[in-house]
Amino acid sequence: MTSLIRSHLVRLWKTPVFLLALLVMLPYGLGLCNSAVGDFASGVIRPGLWGQPLCGFGLLAGFVLAAVFSLFFGSEYADGTIRNKLIAGHGRVSVYLATLAAGLLAALGLYGVYLLAWAPRIPWMLQNFPAPEPGKLALCLAGTVLLLAGQCSVCVMFCMLVQRRAVLAVVLLLLMVFSLFAAIQGQDAYETATAGGTQLMIDETGQKQWVFHEPGQAGPAVTFLYDFLPVCQAYRYMELDAAPVMPAYSAGLTALTTAMGLILFKRKDIR
Repeated sequence: MTSLIRSHLVRLWKTPVFLLALLVMLPYGLGLCNSAVGDFASGVIRPGLWGQPLCGFGLLAGFVLAAVFSLFFGSEYADGTIRNKLIAGHGRVSVYLATLAAGLLAALGLYGVYLLAWAPRIPWMLQNFPAPEPGKLALCLAGTVLLLAGQCSVCVMFCMLVQRRAVLAVVLLLLMVFSLFAAIQGQDAYETATAGGTQLMIDETGQKQWVFHEPGQAGPAVTFLYDFLPVCQAYRYMELDAAPVMPAYSAGLTALTTAMGLILFKRKDIR
């Protein structure tokens, strides 16, 4: 399986779409760091000053991975690469897991370039930004890595099951758009349910009055979506506002999609 992973990485390094993704990470990482510096300069002191640049990669990761994986791994059926690997004696499990491992290494490489983009500013940030709580920062960094693993596993599952590259690209793109839309709705529903404060009300006579509402609790379904959806997770990691269950959800998604992908890939008719 090591030779398969090495082969993927060698070809990936020569692929224009991956090199373009690496270049995109530079302005993206620098932009989020500049945003945090701008917040600090305007007097905004919050945990996200560190979380935004350190964990912000997760916010865009799904779309970047969908583009890279669909154009890179999606060509293996058309080129006959997967069939040739099986003919050469590699087992289906090895082929699948090697693809997943190479995909995760590619995602971590993108994350590393994203971090390097603003690394020269770290000494200044250490002197000026308030230090984050180590436990929260560690949880959010670990959660971001597991978030990437979950998104990689989802993309790889589709890459190994959908033979037509054009269809694969559309499926992954629509999946990421749907995930983004669901996250926006889920976060809005959660914040609406849990927010307290005053609200302007108009009674039956047309009189206006301010009514105070105590903070409430969101329902189990809304809370689950708020903790589970990747974009919701990424945003909360940026704010260093992670719940311990969030990394567990990402790990569970990785395990579930990998198991499903392996089962379906073993049964797939490859010609």
